[in-house]
Amino acid sequence: MHYLLVFIGVITYLGTKLYDDIKTEVKSNPKGDENKQYMANVGTTIQKRYAIASTSLALVTLGSLFFPVLIFISVAGIIYTTIPIWKNAIHGLKKPQFDMAVFDSLLFLLLLITRHYFILALLNWIYYLSKRFAYQVKYIEQIIRATQIYKKMPKVVWLLKDGVEIEVPCEELNIGDTIVINANEVIPVDGVIINGTSLIYQHIFTSELQYLQKNVGDQVFAATIVLSDRIYIRVGKSSSETLLVQK
Repeated sequence: MHYLLVFIGVITYLGTKLYDDIKTEVKSNPKGDENKQYMANVGTTIQKRYAIASTSLALVTLGSLFFPVLIFISVAGIIYTTIPIWKNAIHGLKKPQFDMAVFDSLLFLLLLITRHYFILALLNWIYYLSKRFAYQVKYIEQIIRATQIYKKMPKVVWLLKDGVEIEVPCEELNIGDTIVINANEVIPVDGVIINGTSLIYQHIFTSELQYLQKNVGDQVFAATIVLSDRIYIRVGKSSSETLLVQK
């Protein structure tokens, strides 16, 4: 019965952590190069702590079965990897609010004091396993999202030159050019509306369905969709410098 309760507790904790971490990871991150650096730093940190947590779990297992001294080495690794948990807990209490970080810190402290080292190492490993999984979900989501977006990006656009609309490849556009976008067409570059009014679908840059009214003087972005009417846009950035590319 004791082992069954432990198993149920571990599974419950894993499920709760996965839900909480995935929910946290899908929040907006910094844009552009900052976002790429942010994702790289997060991935490296999580992988490092996951490796330490895995080693600690292996050491405490061997220590419990054969060499007790290994348990103390394992505890050192656990304490190192739980430092961010204590920091998050302190930050949460300052708000104040009782979130998963506070729960984790109290649970880990209780297990440490009562010398349940194996359960502590196991939960610490699960903690970083869920972090690692949530990061991978976020990374895969970004790849899928980028693939879907680029499939929809137009290859050509109508350029207004000397009062005449000319179809040209998007990569030939220059800053200051005026392009014409009709209803249900995708905007290929960042720019500013100089004539016309339209509803613009900007789901790519948000986690919600957003239909925004855009008027003369408003900024619009590549990969967003014109839902109504026709608008004239002055190109503000080349196709390689758009907010879409920076994401």
